[in-house]
Amino acid sequence: MPKPLVSYDATNMMAKAVGRSGARPQELRKLSKKLNAAKKAVLKLSKTKSQGWLALPDDEAMVKRIKAMAAKKRRFTTCLVIGIGGSDLGARALYHALDGNGMDLVFAGANTDPDELACLMSCMDWKRTLVNVISKSGDTVEPMATFLIVRDALIHAVGKARHAEHVVATTDAKSGSLRAMAKREGYDTLVVPNNVGGRFSVLSDVGLFPLACSGVNISKILDGARRERDAFMKERPNVNSPTIFAALNFLASVKRGQHIDVLMPYAESLRQFGFWYRQIWAESLGKRKDRKERMKNVGLTPIAALGATDQHSQIQLYNEGPNDKTVTFIHVGSFSSGLRIPVSVKDIPKLSYLSGMKLERVIHAEEQGTAEALRKSHRPNGTLVIPTVSPESMGSLIMFFEIATAMSGELFNINAYDQPGVESGKRAMKRFLLSR
Repeated sequence: MPKPLVSYDATNMMAKAVGRSGARPQELRKLSKKLNAAKKAVLKLSKTKSQGWLALPDDEAMVKRIKAMAAKKRRFTTCLVIGIGGSDLGARALYHALDGNGMDLVFAGANTDPDELACLMSCMDWKRTLVNVISKSGDTVEPMATFLIVRDALIHAVGKARHAEHVVATTDAKSGSLRAMAKREGYDTLVVPNNVGGRFSVLSDVGLFPLACSGVNISKILDGARRERDAFMKERPNVNSPTIFAALNFLASVKRGQHIDVLMPYAESLRQFGFWYRQIWAESLGKRKDRKERMKNVGLTPIAALGATDQHSQIQLYNEGPNDKTVTFIHVGSFSSGLRIPVSVKDIPKLSYLSGMKLERVIHAEEQGTAEALRKSHRPNGTLVIPTVSPESMGSLIMFFEIATAMSGELFNINAYDQPGVESGKRAMKRFLLSR
């Protein structure tokens, strides 16, 4: 079995490294039965098809469908992706990380700021633009309001009869407002799987179609995800990386009140990945009640940071503020650029030590220095390591956090797949809109 492309160094999460702020080996041992039960529960949800995200890397029919649709739309130079939350953040993260040779992706619908949308639309060449609108129900206000405005501009530019060629609707297979509109207007359609929630959907039509349009190799993304998934299925929980990650952050929360989890990749290409993580971690694990309807108000608060940038904005707080956080770095083993600092800096005494040094070495040293400073301040931190930023490693990272999220939900005994707090806000918003 090919090894997963993500490894987890938890050394600085342990009491041996950070004292009372870290986990003790006996705590992990005591958690072993609960971890075994959690794994069985996650696998049962997959086996019964109650949750379909674990099976997505094996869906060859899906890959063929997506690639065929992307090939059909190859004549366009831009793909405007309209979605919010799980319909948007995954594709954003992977597009920002990976190089393609196809369409440029532009994103809208994640906000209803009129100035932002007006500015974006003023730059669009509608005759060369494909619009991929994503909404399972077709009733979500933000993307659908955006799509209705975009659709009107598209019709104005290319005509009512031809605008349908420019639209692909990713929505429920059978029902909903967007499905009905697509049928009426003749839009091409893709499917949001019924048993895959939005924040787990990046490895489905939802996230993979825009990436295929951009020229990213979606088969390699799924290969990386499959490697991570297979390791989870075959390894014992006490040696599986995403399971250990879930266990250590669970213990940090329930044993030491460290309810805030910072993800800090040291690579600009992973900046948007932090926002995808922020949604899946917050929306899945922040719940008022457990499965027995007992009031719990549990939750791990995610923060998206970026190294080395946030060493100069957030690390002061993490190092000397409340000890209520864990920090997880993402270490990229090798960058594609071999950029070096000029040898000429030898003439500048206080910078001469940088002469001829690879910039990659600098960012690695910054990461190591931050981790060491946190350790000395007794602040728990761990490191996820990927060899390079590639389609395979990004697929592996996505699956790593999906597994860690699902396992965390089982440890907290909550439903990691619903979002009643989000739905209540949607209902309130609709009342305000209808009251005009």
